[in-house]
Amino acid sequence: MGFSFLRFYKTPSYQLFISKQGLSLILLALVISLSSAFLAYTGKTQALDWLLYDNAMTWSQFASSDDIVIIEIDDKSLSQIGRWPWPRRTHAELLDKLSLAQTKAVVFDVLFPELDANDFESDKLFAQAIKRNASVILPIYLETLGQQGQVLERPPHGLFYREVQALGHVHLHAESDGIIRGVFLKEGVGSPFWPHLSLALIKSLASQSTNPGILSIPGNRVSEQTSNSPTLGIARDFHNLLPMPASDQGLRHYSYSDVLKGAIDLNNLYKKIVFVGATAAGLGDVLATPIGSMNGVELNAWIFQALHNSQMIQTLPALKLGLITFLTVLLFVLLLGRLSPRLFLIFSLLSITGILSASTLLLLFRSVWLSPTSAMTGVVAFFPLWSWLRAEAILRFLREEIEVLSGTNIQNKDMSSRQQRAQHFLEQTGMFDSVTKQLTQKGELAIQTLFLEHEQNLGTSFWQIQLEKHAATLPYSLKKHKGVEVIARTISQLSTIKENDKKNRQLIEKSLSSLQDAVCIADLCGEITFTNERFEQWFQADQSSHALLDILKSLELKSGMAWPQVLSSLYQTNKLFTDEAILKTLNDQQFLCQASLVSINEEYNDTLILTFTDISQLKAAENTRSEALSFLSHDLRSPMVSVLAIIDCFHSESSISHRHLSNQEIHHIESLVRKNLDYAESFLQLSKADSLVETNMSPCDLHAILDAAQVQAQALAAPKSIKVITERCIEDAWVLGDIGLLERALTNLISNAIKFSPAGSQLKLKLAKHAINKHSLSKNGKEAQISVEDQGLGIDKQDQKTIFDRFTRLKSSEATEGVGLGLNFVATVVKKHQGEITLTSELNVGSSFMLHIPALSEQELFDV
Repeated sequence: MGFSFLRFYKTPSYQLFISKQGLSLILLALVISLSSAFLAYTGKTQALDWLLYDNAMTWSQFASSDDIVIIEIDDKSLSQIGRWPWPRRTHAELLDKLSLAQTKAVVFDVLFPELDANDFESDKLFAQAIKRNASVILPIYLETLGQQGQVLERPPHGLFYREVQALGHVHLHAESDGIIRGVFLKEGVGSPFWPHLSLALIKSLASQSTNPGILSIPGNRVSEQTSNSPTLGIARDFHNLLPMPASDQGLRHYSYSDVLKGAIDLNNLYKKIVFVGATAAGLGDVLATPIGSMNGVELNAWIFQALHNSQMIQTLPALKLGLITFLTVLLFVLLLGRLSPRLFLIFSLLSITGILSASTLLLLFRSVWLSPTSAMTGVVAFFPLWSWLRAEAILRFLREEIEVLSGTNIQNKDMSSRQQRAQHFLEQTGMFDSVTKQLTQKGELAIQTLFLEHEQNLGTSFWQIQLEKHAATLPYSLKKHKGVEVIARTISQLSTIKENDKKNRQLIEKSLSSLQDAVCIADLCGEITFTNERFEQWFQADQSSHALLDILKSLELKSGMAWPQVLSSLYQTNKLFTDEAILKTLNDQQFLCQASLVSINEEYNDTLILTFTDISQLKAAENTRSEALSFLSHDLRSPMVSVLAIIDCFHSESSISHRHLSNQEIHHIESLVRKNLDYAESFLQLSKADSLVETNMSPCDLHAILDAAQVQAQALAAPKSIKVITERCIEDAWVLGDIGLLERALTNLISNAIKFSPAGSQLKLKLAKHAINKHSLSKNGKEAQISVEDQGLGIDKQDQKTIFDRFTRLKSSEATEGVGLGLNFVATVVKKHQGEITLTSELNVGSSFMLHIPALSEQELFDV
């Protein structure tokens, strides 16, 4: 059963397959992990990373921003105040109102690089207003002349520059797709000198604090060589990604003109941080962000809010990101590569989802952006590559194994000789006539037997169909397997092998189960792996419910050894163990026990096989032979000794007187010789009954047997004037049997009845036919009954239990001659005819012996 599978599983080729697969997994994991790390380090997947980043930004959330106000130069203000640019006195007026409102700081997102040539007084008023406010921050602009021209710093005019609290750049770097996602907190020409407007505001507020402390600037540093370039280009440092506000978040906006006219309560501006900038169409700068378009002044306000609340998003350096990506992909790949195909798919999807979720959660809750695309790409790429490698390895391995397995099949390409041998086989077994090539009567009977007596409509064509099937059964190597591609064909091949293996396994299981011997298979640790039906029947155990030694305890070895000692010796010597034993739980049934070790994995003996053969009948036969020998040495020897004594006496006396044997002596010799002949005949008939088989039986008419027995009975009963009465049924009574043995058995019963019946009594012979219960061996539910009833001494109930045993004689028969085999012979004959014998007896009344034999129906009589 499982032996072939175990051998297949443990072959070196399978172990080589496992080791190759593990090496392939490691190599593929390293290649994919290094590739993913390279993508992360070089930023080759940045476009996809930004796409994921922008989607994650939709879940972003800012801290509360009640202290920020935007005063916007909107269309309303332009229509009321006039065309842009406005006179500087207008801005001075706004500053004075903000000073009156006691704002914390005022940040202008408006450039003032030059003075108004037509209104210098207005510029002076604006400079004075800046000085009075004392918390104004103005922007500095970095301008490039031409496409590849000189980069210039455009700060406010010196008139304003001298009065401001701080300056800050307002440059925002757009990515390759034109979307602004980050900011450099320091920029400048040649070196990153100028802080961003929001950082300048933070420093200004910190300087106003009573405990300013040390300001830490967040962001990724740019190398010193790059940030301090000798060429006059824009140098940047302290890069941060920008968080975006949620859709329900916003800043408070006031129209520039409303503030000037006093339409806005100045209390609303108390202790606020005010950003002033253009939002009017065509005037203000509109910037693209991950959540949509946004005015420059508003974006700068949100940058300050993020910086103020430490919400700026940090990115990892390229080297660190590459290392993390390498380790992440390597871990996932090594784990995923060990899963089954179904779990491989499920956990691959879960891994991709997990990487994306982890990156999003880090972004939203830890303000760290860990680009996930390179790691996700590695996991995605691993799935088809590993599936392909695994499929190729499995197909290659299966092909090799199929070649090995197919090599064990009989390869016979001569199909004509196959059919000829099959035809010749059926002719030799008598299924076909070798001359006429037609179905024989034996072949027809075989069809009924092969179909287990179920009705079939194949008729005489059955054997012809078998020949055609045999001719159509190609050897394995010649079969064409279905399938349009290699996997389908391999599956077809495996299906064929599986079907063959299933048939072989069923054959082995049925063979072991139908054995008359009990078989138990266990491993070296005593774990039972197989038991056949006979073992379970005798020992009331199976491989799952009992321990081996617990089962063997019920077997008492003839040698006196204990089973643990037997198995220990077997493990040490590896010699076949054989001994006789008695099973106490099964009426002291006797067994021949054998134990041996075999090898399944072909490396060492790893399997224990125990077989138990029932030798109870053999022992009984030995006892019977011993009894027979004892009888032969005593009962047969005694008469011969007596005869020899008479002859010796005759010889000694005849030498003196020349006398002759007397009639009495001759009668004595004759009696002794006849006694021995009767003994020999009894043994001969009993031996014949013991060897009777069904194939030697034929239909017997019990009426004819009864007639012959009646004649014999009358001859035996005449000297004692015993009356013989015969009663019989009127219907036919046919049985399948041996007519000579049946007549002899009936004669034995009649002889015993007359022997123990008084003179002048009555002997009755009966033949009847009756329906019987469904458990009888008779196929048609009827049996024939022949009985012999006498009026003799009867048999004691205690003697009735052993009267049919060999060499058993009743105390009342000690005066008569006999060896004690007559009734045993009758019981043996009835048993061989699938029947039974019953006895009804009462002391001083008489006895009745009845033979019950299955009767043949008319159809059965015709079939036989």
